[in-house]
Amino acid sequence: MLHEDFLGPWGLLIIIVIGVGIILIALLLFVCFLMPGCIGYEYFRKQRKEVKSVPLQTKNQEKNLKLNDISYRSWRLGSLYENDSNGIISENAESQRNSFNSTTQYKNMDCSSTLNLIYPDKQKNDKKMKEFPIELTMSLQYLPPCDNIIPGKLVIGIEALCGLPPKQYNGTLEPYVVLNIMKQSWSYKKRQKLHSFRTRMIKHTASPIYKETFVIANIKPQEAKEWILDITAYDHDRYANHTELCSLKVLLKNMKKIFYSPEIHMFNYKMKPSYQEFGHILLAVSYLPTAERLTINIMKLRDIKFISTGLSLNEFNPYVKVLMLNGKTGKKMKKKKTKYLCTIAQPEFNETLTFNLAVTQLDTVQFLVVLCGKVLPEGLSANTVDASDSEDSVSSFKKSTDIFIGKMALGKGVRGSTERLHWFSVLQNPRKLVTVWHTLK
Repeated sequence: MLHEDFLGPWGLLIIIVIGVGIILIALLLFVCFLMPGCIGYEYFRKQRKEVKSVPLQTKNQEKNLKLNDISYRSWRLGSLYENDSNGIISENAESQRNSFNSTTQYKNMDCSSTLNLIYPDKQKNDKKMKEFPIELTMSLQYLPPCDNIIPGKLVIGIEALCGLPPKQYNGTLEPYVVLNIMKQSWSYKKRQKLHSFRTRMIKHTASPIYKETFVIANIKPQEAKEWILDITAYDHDRYANHTELCSLKVLLKNMKKIFYSPEIHMFNYKMKPSYQEFGHILLAVSYLPTAERLTINIMKLRDIKFISTGLSLNEFNPYVKVLMLNGKTGKKMKKKKTKYLCTIAQPEFNETLTFNLAVTQLDTVQFLVVLCGKVLPEGLSANTVDASDSEDSVSSFKKSTDIFIGKMALGKGVRGSTERLHWFSVLQNPRKLVTVWHTLK
């Protein structure tokens, strides 16, 4: 037989012994994994505990964070701290991860109904956000006088802009350019506008083409060389104050060649992005998923600046207006506002505005918070305006004037990193007030 040829006369016995040995080893291993105290049994017990503990944690988190089946559940927390087209988070990633983990610990403990997400001392400016290369194309031409009959003319052309930064909230830009001419010899405080021009507004573009020219007559070269061209680009906002996008100052004394040849000279400049701030506002936001209600508590303001409004403290009667916008179309859906306060430098409202908001709208809706000032005519008190002011009152429109001072936006698709983190934390912590200081721009 085959085993006798290879193993000799003992071949059959050897094969039987090997088979019995394999069966005994398999039985010993099987018994070792079943009996407590054995190495195999303890090893598999640890593996089962680790596998079971992970799904339990994720299930508990889903129960705590569940607001039906909306898409924010698929958001990655790390994406808020990474570079993207909308900007980056203003704080360090590690510190904010630790702070966010601490907030979830408070949530699991249920020790408080409020949540302070970002402290003002740790909050940094969004100036480190991605800067967009903004370029201005401008033309200059000087036509010298002729025989004391035709005076000299300076022709300034605003040709085009390229690479404007996006809007704070979802919506298209509506940019326009303001050109102010001043003398360089004047001090900054006493500097007045000799001439002021403004281009038309172009909608739905970040690279507008204007091709507009402005002519200044009766100009001598010696006078024009002392001028400064102050060029500023703004974004028209139908709901709040116009946003300053970028600015540029051009000294005509450095443009001597335009006074020696009457040709049209083209120039390309890189404009400096603007980071205007008009103060800070403290907001406490919470969402109730069962009642489908969002509450925004307007708490207080500080460091209010009246840069472009020309108001003084005696004329400042502040109130806050909150607009609920459709994030896709940018149209206004609802509007609510607080009461007026009389001439207070750092007003405290402590007023709650409530909005009915379905869970399915959380991904698309955005809220625009606008700080406004009521300018009252002489002899009219704020109490009188507050009692009679409404959208349907014609008399109230004639009695007072509203001035927009600053704004900020809340929502999933807003540009500011602090604003997006605040909104994300409200959704992750239902039934809790999430309190954050925001910068008005």
